Amino acid sequence: MAETGIDGKGRAALVASGAVYKPRQGTFACTHLEPAERVAIACKARLDCVAVLRAEGVWTGHYAGIHLRLRRGDRHAPARVAATHRDIRVHWDTELFPGGSKTRVSTKEALFCAARCLPPEDLIAAIESAVHLGRLTPAEAHEVMVALPRRLRVDIEKVDTLFRAQSGYETKVRLRLEARGHNVVPQFPLHGVGHLDNLVDRVVAVETDGKQHAETLEEDHRRDLMTEAAGIRVLRIGPRLVDREWDKVLTVIERMIREAQQRKVTDSAKPLSTRRIRRTHRPDR
Repeated sequence: MAETGIDGKGRAALVASGAVYKPRQGTFACTHLEPAERVAIACKARLDCVAVLRAEGVWTGHYAGIHLRLRRGDRHAPARVAATHRDIRVHWDTELFPGGSKTRVSTKEALFCAARCLPPEDLIAAIESAVHLGRLTPAEAHEVMVALPRRLRVDIEKVDTLFRAQSGYETKVRLRLEARGHNVVPQFPLHGVGHLDNLVDRVVAVETDGKQHAETLEEDHRRDLMTEAAGIRVLRIGPRLVDREWDKVLTVIERMIREAQQRKVTDSAKPLSTRRIRRTHRPDR
């Protein structure tokens, strides 16, 4: 703050007004900072990894906690961290993708770091989420994926390079169904409906709801009705079912697929004599 030309009395006045606060000796910070950023400043560090992604709205699953990037050689850092907050994970690595701000590493750096903290499903969802939200461009996401260790690339190959998913749960549903050998098209366009979250084997739409609001229920019902009218079965599920009862969900989805495919086979096998054929009668000449 001395760089701004504000003297001691001015600093004291700002603290008294509540505009700034003093997180540690010799440091002043604005009070509008988020709680996690306040912890970072108190530790003489920057937010890192999933803490940055979560602050930017990028998918991180249920992975919580504060992750900080500390400077190598700062021998007092562990003591500051221990005295500030208990739920902290420290990263000491040199930045591969520098940038960001005084309180956060760059989004690219945070995503690269998160590859070692997030489970594979959530990491893939985080990459797709970062692009969907505009936090990274597809080219920047590709840079991060290429830089990842070789052991992680097998999982990273499952990223949808078109980045179509609109939520982490949509990505997780797609990955699990693809692992079972199903063909899944994210955000499939359907006339009169919009886009289906995931179209499975071209016969079943799996819609993954987030938080429901009363005003969206009627629209969801209309979408489901129009999808069924187009000959595609619909299963609408919520996050809790994906997290805790996936085995049951998978059983239902695969049963719906079998029934829909069997119906198609049966319909195509019907003899012409049983089908209604429109004829045009011409008067005798």
